[in-house]
Amino acid sequence: MNLYKLTLTTIVTRKTFLIFAVLFLVLPLLLPMITPWEEKPQLLEPARAQTAWGMLWLLALGWLFYQAASFGDRWASRGVLEYVKTLGTGRLSQLMQIWLSCMTPFSGFLVGVVAISLLFAMPGDPAEAKIWVAMNFQYAFLFFLVIAPLSLLAISLGTRLNATAAYVLTGVIAIYGLFGVGYLDFFLSQSGQPILNFLYVISPHYHLADLTNRLVFKLGALDSKTFLQYAVYLAGFGMIMTGVACSLYREKK
Repeated sequence: MNLYKLTLTTIVTRKTFLIFAVLFLVLPLLLPMITPWEEKPQLLEPARAQTAWGMLWLLALGWLFYQAASFGDRWASRGVLEYVKTLGTGRLSQLMQIWLSCMTPFSGFLVGVVAISLLFAMPGDPAEAKIWVAMNFQYAFLFFLVIAPLSLLAISLGTRLNATAAYVLTGVIAIYGLFGVGYLDFFLSQSGQPILNFLYVISPHYHLADLTNRLVFKLGALDSKTFLQYAVYLAGFGMIMTGVACSLYREKK
Protein backbone atom coordinates (compact mmCIF):
# COMPACT_ATOMS: atom_id res chain seq x y z
CA MET A 1 0.00 0.00 0.00
CA ASN A 2 1.33 3.43 -0.97
CA LEU A 3 0.39 5.81 1.83
CA TYR A 4 1.08 8.85 -0.31
CA LYS A 5 -1.35 7.77 -3.04
CA LEU A 6 -3.98 6.72 -0.49
CA THR A 7 -3.88 10.07 1.31
CA LEU A 8 -3.73 12.17 -1.85
CA THR A 9 -6.61 10.21 -3.38
CA THR A 10 -8.67 10.88 -0.25
CA ILE A 11 -7.93 14.60 -0.49
CA VAL A 12 -8.92 14.65 -4.16
CA THR A 13 -12.09 12.69 -3.41
CA ARG A 14 -13.15 15.17 -0.74
CA LYS A 15 -12.79 17.99 -3.33
CA THR A 16 -12.68 20.70 -0.66
CA PHE A 17 -9.56 22.16 -2.23
CA LEU A 18 -11.57 22.92 -5.39
CA ILE A 19 -13.65 25.44 -3.44
CA PHE A 20 -10.52 27.25 -2.37
CA ALA A 21 -9.12 27.06 -5.89
CA VAL A 22 -12.14 28.97 -7.22
CA LEU A 23 -11.85 31.54 -4.43
CA PHE A 24 -8.17 32.05 -5.21
CA LEU A 25 -9.01 32.68 -8.86
CA VAL A 26 -11.74 35.22 -8.08
CA LEU A 27 -11.20 37.04 -4.79
CA PRO A 28 -7.70 38.51 -5.33
CA LEU A 29 -9.00 40.13 -8.51
CA LEU A 30 -12.43 41.25 -7.26
CA LEU A 31 -11.97 42.28 -3.61
CA PRO A 32 -9.53 45.14 -4.32
CA MET A 33 -12.04 46.50 -6.86
CA ILE A 34 -14.66 47.20 -4.17
CA THR A 35 -12.29 49.59 -2.40
CA PRO A 36 -11.99 53.26 -3.46
CA TRP A 37 -8.98 52.41 -5.60
CA GLU A 38 -9.85 55.14 -8.13
CA GLU A 39 -8.43 57.71 -5.73
CA LYS A 40 -5.03 55.97 -5.75
CA PRO A 41 -4.85 53.55 -8.71
CA GLN A 42 -1.26 52.67 -7.83
CA LEU A 43 -2.55 50.84 -4.73
CA LEU A 44 -4.66 48.39 -6.72
CA GLU A 45 -1.82 46.05 -7.67
CA PRO A 46 -0.35 45.75 -4.13
CA ALA A 47 -3.89 45.15 -2.84
CA ARG A 48 -4.22 42.15 -5.15
CA ALA A 49 -0.98 40.69 -3.85
CA GLN A 50 -2.02 41.38 -0.27
CA THR A 51 -5.33 39.58 -0.80
CA ALA A 52 -3.69 36.56 -2.42
CA TRP A 53 -1.01 36.14 0.25
CA GLY A 54 -3.51 36.76 3.05
CA MET A 55 -5.75 34.03 1.66
CA LEU A 56 -2.78 31.66 1.49
CA TRP A 57 -2.02 32.19 5.18
CA LEU A 58 -5.67 31.57 6.01
CA LEU A 59 -5.66 28.44 3.86
CA ALA A 60 -2.64 27.09 5.72
CA LEU A 61 -4.14 27.88 9.13
CA GLY A 62 -7.65 26.74 8.30
CA TRP A 63 -7.26 23.89 5.81
CA LEU A 64 -3.73 22.51 5.54
CA PHE A 65 -3.12 22.00 9.25
CA TYR A 66 -6.51 20.39 9.74
CA GLN A 67 -5.97 18.05 6.82
CA ALA A 68 -2.61 17.03 8.24
CA ALA A 69 -3.99 16.51 11.75
CA SER A 70 -7.04 14.61 10.52
CA PHE A 71 -5.00 12.16 8.43
CA GLY A 72 -2.65 11.50 11.31
CA ASP A 73 -5.65 10.78 13.52
CA ARG A 74 -7.56 8.82 10.88
CA TRP A 75 -4.80 6.51 9.71
CA ALA A 76 -3.56 5.82 13.25
CA SER A 77 -7.06 5.12 14.58
CA ARG A 78 -8.02 2.79 11.75
CA GLY A 79 -4.85 0.73 11.86
CA VAL A 80 -3.64 1.86 8.45
CA LEU A 81 -0.25 2.91 9.80
CA GLU A 82 0.27 -0.40 11.55
CA TYR A 83 -0.66 -2.22 8.35
CA VAL A 84 1.77 -0.30 6.14
CA LYS A 85 4.41 -0.91 8.80
CA THR A 86 4.01 -4.65 8.26
CA LEU A 87 4.63 -4.01 4.55
CA GLY A 88 8.00 -2.51 5.36
CA THR A 89 7.19 1.21 5.48
CA GLY A 90 9.00 2.74 8.45
CA ARG A 91 7.80 5.53 10.74
CA LEU A 92 9.68 8.34 9.03
CA SER A 93 8.63 7.17 5.60
CA GLN A 94 4.99 7.08 6.72
CA LEU A 95 5.22 10.59 8.14
CA MET A 96 6.85 11.98 5.01
CA GLN A 97 4.33 10.33 2.69
CA ILE A 98 1.37 11.81 4.58
CA TRP A 99 3.10 15.18 4.68
CA LEU A 100 3.91 15.09 0.97
CA SER A 101 0.32 14.18 0.08
CA CYS A 102 -0.97 17.19 2.04
CA MET A 103 1.68 19.53 0.62
CA THR A 104 1.11 18.47 -2.99
CA PRO A 105 -2.18 20.36 -3.52
CA PHE A 106 -1.14 23.14 -1.16
CA SER A 107 2.04 23.72 -3.16
CA GLY A 108 -0.20 24.36 -6.13
CA PHE A 109 -1.84 27.20 -4.20
CA LEU A 110 1.57 28.60 -3.29
CA VAL A 111 2.62 28.61 -6.93
CA GLY A 112 -0.75 30.14 -7.83
CA VAL A 113 -0.34 33.01 -5.38
CA VAL A 114 3.11 33.81 -6.74
CA ALA A 115 1.65 33.70 -10.25
CA ILE A 116 -1.18 36.06 -9.27
CA SER A 117 1.33 38.51 -7.81
CA LEU A 118 3.51 38.35 -10.89
CA LEU A 119 0.77 38.39 -13.53
CA PHE A 120 -1.88 40.68 -12.02
CA ALA A 121 0.09 42.85 -9.59
CA MET A 122 3.36 43.41 -11.40
CA PRO A 123 4.54 47.06 -11.35
CA GLY A 124 4.87 48.69 -14.72
CA ASP A 125 8.31 50.15 -14.07
CA PRO A 126 11.01 47.60 -15.08
CA ALA A 127 13.18 48.38 -12.05
CA GLU A 128 10.26 47.98 -9.65
CA ALA A 129 9.16 44.83 -11.46
CA LYS A 130 12.56 43.21 -10.91
CA ILE A 131 12.39 43.99 -7.18
CA TRP A 132 8.78 42.77 -7.07
CA VAL A 133 9.76 39.39 -8.51
CA ALA A 134 12.59 38.96 -6.00
CA MET A 135 10.31 39.94 -3.13
CA ASN A 136 7.64 37.40 -4.05
CA PHE A 137 10.15 34.58 -4.35
CA GLN A 138 11.65 35.53 -1.00
CA TYR A 139 8.17 35.50 0.49
CA ALA A 140 7.38 32.08 -0.98
CA PHE A 141 10.61 30.56 0.33
CA LEU A 142 10.23 31.92 3.87
CA PHE A 143 6.55 30.98 3.90
CA PHE A 144 7.41 27.38 3.04
CA LEU A 145 10.02 27.23 5.82
CA VAL A 146 7.25 28.05 8.31
CA ILE A 147 4.38 25.97 6.96
CA ALA A 148 6.21 22.73 6.11
CA PRO A 149 7.47 21.84 9.64
CA LEU A 150 4.16 22.85 11.22
CA SER A 151 2.35 20.47 8.88
CA LEU A 152 4.63 17.65 10.03
CA LEU A 153 3.85 18.55 13.63
CA ALA A 154 0.10 18.48 12.95
CA ILE A 155 0.36 14.97 11.50
CA SER A 156 2.37 13.67 14.44
CA LEU A 157 0.06 15.24 17.00
CA GLY A 158 -2.85 13.68 15.12
CA THR A 159 -1.39 10.21 15.68
CA ARG A 160 -1.43 10.82 19.43
CA LEU A 161 -4.45 13.11 19.93
CA ASN A 162 -7.72 13.55 18.11
CA ALA A 163 -7.74 15.65 14.96
CA THR A 164 -9.31 18.72 16.57
CA ALA A 165 -6.83 18.88 19.44
CA ALA A 166 -3.87 18.37 17.11
CA TYR A 167 -5.16 21.07 14.77
CA VAL A 168 -5.77 23.56 17.58
CA LEU A 169 -2.31 23.05 19.10
CA THR A 170 -0.62 23.50 15.73
CA GLY A 171 -2.72 26.55 14.96
CA VAL A 172 -1.96 28.14 18.33
CA ILE A 173 1.78 27.73 17.76
CA ALA A 174 1.49 29.25 14.29
CA ILE A 175 -0.67 32.20 15.39
CA TYR A 176 1.55 32.86 18.39
CA GLY A 177 4.62 32.92 16.16
CA LEU A 178 2.92 35.23 13.66
CA PHE A 179 1.20 37.67 16.01
CA GLY A 180 1.71 36.79 19.67
CA VAL A 181 5.46 37.34 19.64
CA GLY A 182 4.86 40.96 18.67
CA TYR A 183 2.73 41.53 21.77
CA LEU A 184 5.33 39.75 23.88
CA ASP A 185 7.99 42.08 22.48
CA PHE A 186 5.85 45.06 23.50
CA PHE A 187 5.41 43.80 27.06
CA LEU A 188 9.12 43.06 27.21
CA SER A 189 9.97 46.61 26.22
CA GLN A 190 7.74 47.87 29.03
CA SER A 191 8.86 45.55 31.83
CA GLY A 192 12.21 44.03 30.84
CA GLN A 193 11.57 40.93 32.94
CA PRO A 194 14.13 38.14 32.43
CA ILE A 195 11.39 35.51 32.19
CA LEU A 196 9.70 37.38 29.34
CA ASN A 197 13.07 37.87 27.67
CA PHE A 198 13.78 34.12 27.84
CA LEU A 199 10.31 33.35 26.48
CA TYR A 200 10.86 35.81 23.66
CA VAL A 201 14.18 34.21 22.73
CA ILE A 202 12.81 30.66 22.55
CA SER A 203 9.57 31.69 20.80
CA PRO A 204 9.01 30.88 17.12
CA HIS A 205 9.43 34.15 15.23
CA TYR A 206 7.24 33.17 12.31
CA HIS A 207 6.42 36.83 11.70
CA LEU A 208 9.76 37.06 9.92
CA ALA A 209 8.21 35.11 7.05
CA ASP A 210 5.31 37.52 6.63
CA LEU A 211 6.43 40.02 4.01
CA THR A 212 2.92 41.30 3.25
CA ASN A 213 3.69 44.83 4.42
CA ARG A 214 6.71 44.97 2.15
CA LEU A 215 4.44 44.07 -0.77
CA VAL A 216 1.69 46.51 0.13
CA PHE A 217 3.96 49.49 0.73
CA LYS A 218 6.50 48.44 -1.91
CA LEU A 219 9.38 48.49 0.55
CA GLY A 220 11.48 46.33 -1.72
CA ALA A 221 13.02 42.91 -1.33
CA LEU A 222 15.08 41.99 1.71
CA ASP A 223 18.78 42.52 1.26
CA SER A 224 20.82 39.35 0.86
CA LYS A 225 22.22 39.38 4.39
CA THR A 226 18.84 39.88 6.07
CA PHE A 227 17.14 37.30 3.88
CA LEU A 228 19.86 34.77 4.65
CA GLN A 229 19.54 35.44 8.38
CA TYR A 230 15.76 34.97 8.24
CA ALA A 231 16.08 31.82 6.16
CA VAL A 232 18.72 30.27 8.41
CA TYR A 233 16.71 31.05 11.54
CA LEU A 234 13.42 29.69 10.16
CA ALA A 235 15.16 26.63 8.71
CA GLY A 236 16.86 25.96 12.04
CA PHE A 237 13.65 26.32 13.99
CA GLY A 238 11.94 24.18 11.37
CA MET A 239 14.51 21.43 11.93
CA ILE A 240 13.70 21.53 15.65
CA MET A 241 9.99 21.25 14.91
CA THR A 242 10.68 18.42 12.49
CA GLY A 243 12.65 16.57 15.16
CA VAL A 244 9.79 17.02 17.62
CA ALA A 245 7.33 15.78 15.01
CA CYS A 246 9.43 12.68 14.26
CA SER A 247 9.70 11.82 17.97
CA LEU A 248 5.94 12.28 18.56
CA TYR A 249 4.82 10.24 15.56
CA ARG A 250 3.52 6.75 16.24
CA GLU A 251 1.63 4.13 14.26
CA LYS A 252 -0.99 3.28 16.86
CA LYS A 253 -3.22 5.36 19.09
